Amino acid sequence: MLEPIENQYTKIGVISRSHGVAGDVLIIPDIYAPTLFDALDLVHIANTRGDLVPARIESVRVQEKNNRLSFFVKFEHVTDRTQAEKLKNFAVYADRKAVDNQLDSEKIPLDLSSFDVLADKQLVGSVKAMQKNPAHPIIEVSTSNQEQLLIPLVDEYVVDIDEGKEEIQCQNLDQLKGL
Repeated sequence: MLEPIENQYTKIGVISRSHGVAGDVLIIPDIYAPTLFDALDLVHIANTRGDLVPARIESVRVQEKNNRLSFFVKFEHVTDRTQAEKLKNFAVYADRKAVDNQLDSEKIPLDLSSFDVLADKQLVGSVKAMQKNPAHPIIEVSTSNQEQLLIPLVDEYVVDIDEGKEEIQCQNLDQLKGL
């Protein structure tokens, strides 16, 4: 017996627009995972009827701007801009097991409570809580002068998470002050 489609595939993003004349499309992901397409060579595009049509990936280029992730994808069956334009606003699905495996390899520890936060080897404060966010988790830090600082768990601000020492090494925190 076949599994229901919801159990086989997970939505990973939406085709935002075409890009260039060779048929590339811009996919805005639903989840923050820069290496998401590394393990994927086949995705499924939901057509206007809701059918999932297989699409083999020819190439992928990742772009991260202002903590926003985008994927420029070239599908084998899309050869020009006109074909790419027809895919605008279509959802993109991938095999659930492949996506889960890829996300597990990037997994951030679920509970960072009481981890110390350091910047330039100086103690900034300690993690009081974590906030879930569709793009990426955010840690709430109580600073040594009793202020609250929200730090997105992205490479721009987090250099390293050392579970053994229960420390989070950060950078560029001056950009977050006053937000």
